[in-house]
Amino acid sequence: MADIDRINELVGEKNFDKAQEMIEASLKEEPDNIELIKLAGLVAVNLNNWEEARKDFETVVKYKQEDATSFFYLGNCYDHTGDFISAKNAYKTVIELRPEYIEAYKSLCITLMKLNEAEEAIKYAFQASTLDPKDYIFDFIVGTAYMKIKEFDKSIEPLKRALEKAPDNIGTLNSLGTAYMASGKSDEALKYYHKALDLDPENPMAYYNLGSIYQIQQNHEEACKYLKKAVELDESDEGFKVALAMSEVKSGQYKEASELYKSLLVSHPEKDNYKYNLVTCYEAMGDIQTAISMLEKMVYVNQKFILPAQKLASLYIKTNQLSKAKEIYDNILLKNKPTAETLHQYAVLSSSLCDTDTAERILKKVIKMNPQIAKAHKDLGIIFLNKRLFKYAEDEFKTALQLAPNDFEIIFEYGNFLYSVSKNTEAERYYQEALDLQPNNVLVLTFMALNKLILNQLDLAKDYIMKAVKINPHHEYIQFCAGRILFARKEYDEAKHYLIHAVEQNPDIETQNTLALTYYELGEYESAINIFNNLLAKKPDNISLLMSLAKCYEGLKDNDKALEYLDKVVTIFPEDEEAHEMIRKLS
Repeated sequence: MADIDRINELVGEKNFDKAQEMIEASLKEEPDNIELIKLAGLVAVNLNNWEEARKDFETVVKYKQEDATSFFYLGNCYDHTGDFISAKNAYKTVIELRPEYIEAYKSLCITLMKLNEAEEAIKYAFQASTLDPKDYIFDFIVGTAYMKIKEFDKSIEPLKRALEKAPDNIGTLNSLGTAYMASGKSDEALKYYHKALDLDPENPMAYYNLGSIYQIQQNHEEACKYLKKAVELDESDEGFKVALAMSEVKSGQYKEASELYKSLLVSHPEKDNYKYNLVTCYEAMGDIQTAISMLEKMVYVNQKFILPAQKLASLYIKTNQLSKAKEIYDNILLKNKPTAETLHQYAVLSSSLCDTDTAERILKKVIKMNPQIAKAHKDLGIIFLNKRLFKYAEDEFKTALQLAPNDFEIIFEYGNFLYSVSKNTEAERYYQEALDLQPNNVLVLTFMALNKLILNQLDLAKDYIMKAVKINPHHEYIQFCAGRILFARKEYDEAKHYLIHAVEQNPDIETQNTLALTYYELGEYESAINIFNNLLAKKPDNISLLMSLAKCYEGLKDNDKALEYLDKVVTIFPEDEEAHEMIRKLS
């Protein structure tokens, strides 16, 4: 006969192996002894032999259907073997048999959460809280259940009640922090996460949670402090390193971020997103060639991964390798269904390569796909303007402005359109709006100065162009514009200074002609004649150049030479009254 008392003593002493031996021996003699089978199940539970325990307790409840304890242990067995539906039913049976069985409520609620039946878990947790109002766990369950169904505002009060009952519970503090964070109350979240950290200062998750909050607040320098500590405490957690690398990039710590991405790639050389992020670090550090080399390999291996291809194209553009960039985009368009954004980039590139017909065609396609891309309308407007299709250009610029009324590029380009069609008063308004957005933009300052020149507001024209010169004193076009404005103000010595530097960098016809006219006004006729003659060699029938040369020789008192050029003028254009007047005066 089985020595039940001795077996119970061994169980009480936690000598489960000895108890199991006695039970197995006794069951050979009494295989239908339900009490022995129940003890066998209890010992199996303590030895984590969950499958054996399940069989024992299934046998027990088959014959003892009112045994709530056996149903409870059976539920535990189902839980540990992953049969959550059977576990749920077992725990519900326990509660039906013994409505005051608190542990059954706890286990049932946890199982319901595993089954994503959060609303059901809330119902039973509320029932249990009336049985034991002092136990924090049921308020905690209610709070986490609301979090699971993303009703974060509702989760806060039960979690706070749980914290009142168990003030030092780290799980509750962390859950409250998460609930406040998800509710958009990051300052409150910080408070609870800091409390959790104070209770467990060596917990890497506590540091990670705080770092995540600072990331949400866009305080990436502070985020880095906590995320670095999380990584120090648990170097094996990949998520901590990824989060830290992101904040290091955001805070401009590109070298540190690149080292992290390198270490991540050692463990996961197959992850293209780590490679891509490392590329962005190299780009930010100015190591463009390394970034290009990495991207070329990535694009070669996986031609369907569009993001690296687009980045490679952008770096080719940055290094003035426009043809290579176009090849990349051609390949993207050939092998993938491009988005409107990708097509827009391709159109801009085509325009840079002076393939305006392709750019126009692609931009129209972009706008058809997504009419809300304001910059596409702006870019199409620029093409129409260059083709002197002014009405079409105006329509596109106005559409772009409606879609993005505060976009600097769009405002500036619309100002340029108005300047081009001689609506200078209106152009001034948009140039001013552009300057309000970017007060030190040299292009806007320069075009505002030119617009003021057209409006004959010469003092203001000089003010604007001098601001541009101060910001970028070596830009040839700014120097030319400065010379042109100073020439209009009859400040010829200053004009000469800027125009000489402009010609040295870009000896185009307009710049040389303006410098020659400046020499003429200063009485430096020989210098003026040299430039005018150089220009005349390219355009021998240009009346303006011929007249300028005639005036220079008049200044030198060489009337015969002046008359020679005047004769050429009236031969080309007999009605030129100014030339006839000079001929009469010099003859």
